[in-house]
Amino acid sequence: MNGAKKTTSIARKLNWHFRWGDFLKILVTDFGLILAAVCSWCFATESLMLPNNTFGAITHRAFVTQANGNLWQTLGSLQYQFGGQESFTVEAGTFGQMVLVAVCVLFGLQLLWWIGHCILGTNEIRRFLKPIDEVAQVTQSISSDGFDSEKFHSLERAIDHLNGNTPDEQLPVGDADLEGLVTAVNNLIQRMHNSYRQQVRFVDDASHELRTPIAVIQGYVNMLDRWGKRDEKVLDESISAIQTEAEHMKNLVEQLLFLARGESGRQKMQMENLSLTELLTEVCEESKMIDPDHTYRLVIEAPMTAWADVALLKQAVRILADNAAKYTPPNGGITFRLRALSADCPCIEVQDNGIGICQEDASHIFDRFYRGDPARSRGESGSGLGLAIAKWIIDKHQGYFTIKSYAEIGSRISIVLPQEPWAAKREK
Repeated sequence: MNGAKKTTSIARKLNWHFRWGDFLKILVTDFGLILAAVCSWCFATESLMLPNNTFGAITHRAFVTQANGNLWQTLGSLQYQFGGQESFTVEAGTFGQMVLVAVCVLFGLQLLWWIGHCILGTNEIRRFLKPIDEVAQVTQSISSDGFDSEKFHSLERAIDHLNGNTPDEQLPVGDADLEGLVTAVNNLIQRMHNSYRQQVRFVDDASHELRTPIAVIQGYVNMLDRWGKRDEKVLDESISAIQTEAEHMKNLVEQLLFLARGESGRQKMQMENLSLTELLTEVCEESKMIDPDHTYRLVIEAPMTAWADVALLKQAVRILADNAAKYTPPNGGITFRLRALSADCPCIEVQDNGIGICQEDASHIFDRFYRGDPARSRGESGSGLGLAIAKWIIDKHQGYFTIKSYAEIGSRISIVLPQEPWAAKREK
């Protein structure tokens, strides 16, 4: 009951606070209406009396009264005097009395509305505060009736006995009073287990990928130590292999660091309004320079702009181009295309006429460390992180990928970026 009384007291105070504000608004509104009515009447009167609307010739305006009785009589004898070289006097008594009647009627209706809200406003505010009142009552009930502390001790013991290594370990739900809390804890535990499994898998995959180049480098170093000091052929072969594996390991570490920064929120994005035409032109020209074995073509169906990070978006397109080149035979064609899915929805496509993507691989190509059948590539081995990085970049731009591929015909991977309303919102 004390909680209910406190809520009622708060509702009453809030009600009076709002009602006095409403009363002040009524007074200001009525004063403004009176002022507007008087100014309009004066303007209409002067327009009728003055020739050619020569308002600039008026040097004085005044209201005068001829009676000293009550307010009604005073308003009835009201006169309006105005003029310059020529003075005019107009009876304003009828207008003054009409304004008084209209203001009294209006103020009376407003006063009735105000009194009604003063009476009913407290109950209305209490209705909004009802949830707080219910919380107070439940809290008071728990305090007065007492709550079984053994329930909390049971929950505490259950949490202490949880085994973090068991994937499906959860708290038992056996008490209705604690069911909501137990469910929330179980959901948290499940998310922690999922995160732990992803972390373990990521570390295992990264270790496996790093183990191969390290083993190759160690093998060639041992071979150099045994025969390379005297055999120039072994020396050249070893140096070349070590350089290749070191470069591969460097790229892998850079990709791992990129994904780690992205997942921890430390990968900064510098968004700006950029021309997708210029971006694709640059990527196409760079691809022609570094890969003379393929024919690159640029098709701009609709010049488009996007709100994006230039460096990251260009990296995503380059990854698609590198992937297309890897699975396209020499002298094959790779096309960069920019088109509009709708008026403000840009789409970047990278299309090749290579071996295509089989259905089994299509659903996994954005998974980390996933690589398709090596026999289907041109003998080039990647880290399996490129498309995962590209997906992270496009996800951060709130875009998505679409894939269309046919075996031995080719593949087309499209980047669909968000529409302009999202870009404008981000820019603000």
